[in-house]
Amino acid sequence: MRRTLPAVAAIAALLATASPALAQTIVPPPVIEDQVTLSLTVEDWVRSETAKVSLVVDAAGQGAEAATLRQELVKVARGIAEKAEWRIVALDRQPDSAGLDRWRAVLEARLPEALLANLGERAKKASRPGLQVQVGGVAFDPTLAEIEAARGELRARIYGQVNAELERLKQAFPDRGYRVGRVDFGEEFVPVPEPKYARTMMAEAAGAPMPVEPGVQDRLRLSARVTLSSFAVPPKP
Repeated sequence: MRRTLPAVAAIAALLATASPALAQTIVPPPVIEDQVTLSLTVEDWVRSETAKVSLVVDAAGQGAEAATLRQELVKVARGIAEKAEWRIVALDRQPDSAGLDRWRAVLEARLPEALLANLGERAKKASRPGLQVQVGGVAFDPTLAEIEAARGELRARIYGQVNAELERLKQAFPDRGYRVGRVDFGEEFVPVPEPKYARTMMAEAAGAPMPVEPGVQDRLRLSARVTLSSFAVPPKP
């Protein structure tokens, strides 16, 4: 028994010295925040400087001519609008009973409104035997860059309203120090109820005006759910 007493004393000493460290591992109470939540909504028109124009080209020829068909299609499209960057977005081939290859191609480019005048007439002039060109549609949908620019402007307006609300809270509760805790954005595109028609297309000399597809992304509405928070004042003991 005498030999075990030093070991027991050593263990007791370790427990005594370890008690302050154990006390430091106690988890503190969670931080409590006072919150003010508000919903903000802004909207604006997405401005489009150009229209998306599509050309439908029907061509017929021998199989050997298919190698130069793409270059020929782009050349014909540039004859209608020279400075536009035309892209072939569809190209279908179907042989007929006469042994000819019949092609239908769709080309797209974005054109300023000034180049839309007499577009249908220019397409007719570009046609020839074995190659017919017509305007497939004209849509004033904005580009992705124009949409992103509108989003940035609307977010800036939201941030301005948030800062104004923080100033109001500062005046109402000067000792609380409210800050922005969270901002959740949501958006929707407001459709135009009636189709739009370009003024220049209404003046087409040949027949009825070509339809201008309604832009479904003309007006952008941005909403935000904002949380303004402040650390709660702990109760006095």
